[in-house]
Amino acid sequence: MSNEITQVKGCEFTTDELQRFHHYYKYDWAAAGLVYAPVSKRIQHFVETVDTGIDSNRLQEWLHTMGIVEESEKSEQARLYERFENFDFAAAVGFNQMLADVYATDDVSKHGVGERMDQAKAQYYSDNIEPLVYSEYKEYKEVNAPKPVCPYQDLWDPKGADKESADTNKFANVRTIDIAKLLDPDNVDVLTIGAINLFIDAAKTAYDQKYFAVAVVNSRCNGPEPMFLPALSSTGDCPATLKAAMRLQIELRNLNKTKPLVFFANGVVDTSTLGILMSTVDIVTSEMFCVSIGSVSQSSQKFPLSALYDWVHLSNHQAKVSKGTAEYIMCSPDLVLRSAEWSTLGLGIGFVSHRKFASGMEQILLAASCPPPHTRDALRKACAVESVYSGPSKINVWEQEISKYFAPLADGKTVLELADELRAVKAPWAEKYVVFANAKESNNVAKARVAGMQRVRGLEYSQALALELSAAIAWTAGTTEETKLFSRNIPSLSDLISENTHATPEPQRNGALQSEVAGECPFAKMYRKNPERFKHVNLGSIADHHSLDL
Repeated sequence: MSNEITQVKGCEFTTDELQRFHHYYKYDWAAAGLVYAPVSKRIQHFVETVDTGIDSNRLQEWLHTMGIVEESEKSEQARLYERFENFDFAAAVGFNQMLADVYATDDVSKHGVGERMDQAKAQYYSDNIEPLVYSEYKEYKEVNAPKPVCPYQDLWDPKGADKESADTNKFANVRTIDIAKLLDPDNVDVLTIGAINLFIDAAKTAYDQKYFAVAVVNSRCNGPEPMFLPALSSTGDCPATLKAAMRLQIELRNLNKTKPLVFFANGVVDTSTLGILMSTVDIVTSEMFCVSIGSVSQSSQKFPLSALYDWVHLSNHQAKVSKGTAEYIMCSPDLVLRSAEWSTLGLGIGFVSHRKFASGMEQILLAASCPPPHTRDALRKACAVESVYSGPSKINVWEQEISKYFAPLADGKTVLELADELRAVKAPWAEKYVVFANAKESNNVAKARVAGMQRVRGLEYSQALALELSAAIAWTAGTTEETKLFSRNIPSLSDLISENTHATPEPQRNGALQSEVAGECPFAKMYRKNPERFKHVNLGSIADHHSLDL
């Protein structure tokens, strides 16, 4: 039986040869001091010291087939196109001005955007660096494309492998906030009040007009379970930490109103910091992303009341979310939300595989360098181009049960009543809920969450934040009774978060999250606090009217 590879038409190399050639291709040339050595010297080193049984002529023939040749053998045309392909357009002055045309159409296919991007790059390069004709470049690449002679090419081809980390520093018009650089070096597993304050300071610098967008990353997202956004610190002054986290959340939401704010969540997010993450829906995830939101998790039992307003208003995120979905999520004892569920809920804009996350991030940040007012649109279209299917959601399969058992929780049904109903179902999934309902800690978490969502549902945003914060502070002090957590007397949000502020408050921005605005028209105040009340009014027809002097 022949051992020649026949899966790919035109392959003339045996299995044994291909295995040896792959070994050559993946060899650590840096350790051998031959990173910049010519091909001939590399081949000589390999056949003399690594694999003495390899046929150097056949190896050279295979390298030629794959387009790997000596520099001296390359034509001037080939050198020109190599210089073009290696040019750093992300750092090129003025190239970002051409990005609006790249993303100006509704065609967000990878081929369509890639074609327009290549044309823009060729035009910029020809106008500013050296002459280059795009049509000739494209024809050359088609004629000289390496032949796929190896059936295992996708396993080692550099086009399929990702960079170890994204180079975010070269995007001058994007303010990058690296969570890893904010964390206490001696306590990287938690988000301390000091780290939160550094986060707030970094966010405030992003208002500078030179930044068109803001990207939040974590350069330490590595390992089997990388942590993207760690838990709030539960030691020391918990109320102060909660207040700082709320100030950060407000700062990020205000910032997101002025320019795109995108999180590249390539790791675990703790339940206690969900409010920070959900400051924007421009969130890009990978298969490493997850949130253990179940009521039996330790984090949920320490800080169970994060982002209640966002969970109540899931339908605002343009996702087809059934009534009761938020209650199902909040009552689940062991639910882990991953990228598929996150996308289903309309809380993210893209999924990029962990293997290609760094290169995907760079492509999206390049689009985020597009000047206003096209920045957000370009960023989201770039996300659509780089994204792939994140897999089936675990939430969709329970839609029927959610509508029947969990939706009534939004209308006043209690967690205990839910548990009584599920006892009669006598199904494995229902029994799981009954078990947790009998456990004091997880039962308290679920009851507090449901009661909080019922109370928040009728409040405007700043009131909801104030109630959530006061309840969270009370919870950390040991209060678990719903009536005490969510009293009818809602404190002022500005009074709650202004205590022990570490820095002078910034001037008013967009006002949406502030409790009071000096000299504000009372009708403008009502509109700011609850725009839905005025959706039937034609505001354009009264745009020329002056504010009432009351």
